[in-house]
Amino acid sequence: MNKSLLIGTVLGVAGATAGGVFAGYKLLRADEAKPAAQQVHVASAEPAEPQCVPPEPRDKNRIAGTVVGALVGGAVGKDVGNRDITTAVGAAAGAYAGNQIQKKVQENRNGC
Repeated sequence: MNKSLLIGTVLGVAGATAGGVFAGYKLLRADEAKPAAQQVHVASAEPAEPQCVPPEPRDKNRIAGTVVGALVGGAVGKDVGNRDITTAVGAAAGAYAGNQIQKKVQENRNGC
């Protein structure tokens, strides 16, 4: 099999997986955006402090980011060194980077 074809296939699968993950998150977030029932507020003597409780992330362990990062990192590592050790190191570094990127994305979407 041609090396360029294999790399293109791996990167295409990783891109399609990432697109599916983000589209799924957007779809799930759209379900949460439904308006809540109207609440009655009672006036008090002291102004209430606004409280913000961030929503619980759906992927607590950040598995999607880790998997996509490992796929992309492994493909890049394979291309750089064309050895098993560079593939493994690339996959490990990519998994860590993907996990941290998804962590930042989830922190930025906390709604507070």
